[in-house]
Amino acid sequence: MTTTQPVGFDRTSGSGNIISAGPLADMPSGRSILPAGSYTDQAAFDLEKDRIFASGWTWAGFEHWVAGVGAVKPIHVGGRPLLMVRGEDDRIRVFHNSCRHRGMALTEEPITVRKRIQCAYHCWSYNLDGDLAAAPFFHRERGGTLEPDVRERLGLLQVVSYTWAGMVFVDLRPSAADPDEFVDAIAPLTRRWDHVDFTRLHLAEEREFDIGVNWKLIVENFLDFYHLPFIHPQVGPVSSSLDIDDVVLGEAIMGGTYPRGAVGKAQKTEDSLPFLGDVPADRIAGQDIFCVFPNALLFLEADWFQVIGFEPVSPERTVEHMAIFVDSSASGEDFAAARKKLGQVLFEVNEQDLPILYKLQEGRRSPGSNATNLVSYWDQITALFQTHVARKMRETDLPKGHHVREQ
Repeated sequence: MTTTQPVGFDRTSGSGNIISAGPLADMPSGRSILPAGSYTDQAAFDLEKDRIFASGWTWAGFEHWVAGVGAVKPIHVGGRPLLMVRGEDDRIRVFHNSCRHRGMALTEEPITVRKRIQCAYHCWSYNLDGDLAAAPFFHRERGGTLEPDVRERLGLLQVVSYTWAGMVFVDLRPSAADPDEFVDAIAPLTRRWDHVDFTRLHLAEEREFDIGVNWKLIVENFLDFYHLPFIHPQVGPVSSSLDIDDVVLGEAIMGGTYPRGAVGKAQKTEDSLPFLGDVPADRIAGQDIFCVFPNALLFLEADWFQVIGFEPVSPERTVEHMAIFVDSSASGEDFAAARKKLGQVLFEVNEQDLPILYKLQEGRRSPGSNATNLVSYWDQITALFQTHVARKMRETDLPKGHHVREQ
């Protein structure tokens, strides 16, 4: 199913052809690949933190959260407390949020420091590159100095990270050592979006949504193009749902393209926003919608870029961090009204989904949701996502009674 071309049901032509390699290709209607319990069970959620969020590249936060040198932002990925730090060399590094002496979290609130991050317990302090800078009375004597090997050996433990498109991704695997793995993994998307200069992004609006819903339902709703005209009337008539193509760019990049999704929005008018780069003529009216597995949801139109990155907090709670970006040439007062209007529209779209998400979560408490169907005409991408989750989890390691169904 991996391809750089749209795959699945061709809704533009209405041909009704089903892809031969899709998870649901051999049946007009399938079944849920993940059982109801995987959306509500604490033991299953705890395993997901290890098998999904701590076993590969994961969205961790936004670059602008640590905008200046010395900015320190505590975050959580896979239940692990981490620190994003902007160093004196302007690089963003990510460390485990744990002092190397007694393991105390260095900060639980965003802070800005001059040169050092200090632990409040025994005042061990660390340079912005993670090296141990000072440990008072380390040798139980006044005026003692730390040996170079001690400074290096007892520095903060760094996590492999990579910054791309205003986002910070991390890999928590103990063996992780090569950010180029992320470059290779994201390459199909960067090639597709090669007209965008992501170094020119300007934050237009940002908002946090604390939602009482399992994280997988958020992704599945995002990948469900069938619901768009029913829940989001601004997209047009019901028939507009036929104008979306499934696209799979790799095992971890899945979504769709809306070839005419931006008609009337991105066309040039007096108050329109400047385009994000030299947008090809055949892409001006389009909208791309992709999930970078597991927790980065990306939208791209000609004149704006939106990210919903999220942190699963519990089986039935997820915190979304939604940021909207425009080209840096639209950062001035002349475009303030246009930026605000764009934010209002996109936040409203997200809010329209909230009642649906809560009802989906409620339904997962019913054993009847084990009998739900994934339909091959609409749910190939959702099935692909569920299959990917199932493979990462591995049936033998799930709690009793909560087995995934392997394809």
